Amino acid sequence: MESSDPKKRKKVVAYLHPTLYPQDSLTQQTIDSLPIQMRGDFYRQSLICGAALYSVDPRLLTLISGFFSEKITAENLVKLIEQTTGYTSTSIDINVLKNIIEASSENKSESIASKDDFEEQTRRNLSMLKNNKRRAGSVITCSSFIMRDQQRF
Repeated sequence: MESSDPKKRKKVVAYLHPTLYPQDSLTQQTIDSLPIQMRGDFYRQSLICGAALYSVDPRLLTLISGFFSEKITAENLVKLIEQTTGYTSTSIDINVLKNIIEASSENKSESIASKDDFEEQTRRNLSMLKNNKRRAGSVITCSSFIMRDQQRF
C-alpha cells in the first residue's frame, strides 16, 4: 500500500459514467453549470464532504450518492442521515437549514459577480487617481505662480 505524506499535495482522478448512472449524469450537469474558476474548489469541497460523511458512517456515501436525483431535498438528506446513524437532530429546524443552504448558494453566485464589479471599480479608481494627479500638478503650478506674484508686491 502506498504511504502518503499528509502535508504533501495529492492529485485525485475520478471518472463519471453518465451513461451508466443517472447520478453521474446529474453530477456532470452540476459541474458543467459552475463557472470554470469554481470547479476546482467544488471538487475539493466534494471530497472533503465525502470524508466528513464517511467519518460519521461509511454507509452514508453509498446511500446519499445512490439516492441523489433532481428531487432530493435537504429534508431527504437529514432524514437519511438520521435513519442510517440513529441520530435524531434536535438542534436545528429543517427550514433554518434550507435557508442556510439557499443563502450560501446565493452568496457564491454573488461573489462571482462582485469580482467583476470589484475589477471595474478598481479600473475607475485608477482612472480617477490619474486624473487627480494631473489636476494636482496643475494646481501646484498655479499656486507657484500666485506665490511668485505675491512675493513681487
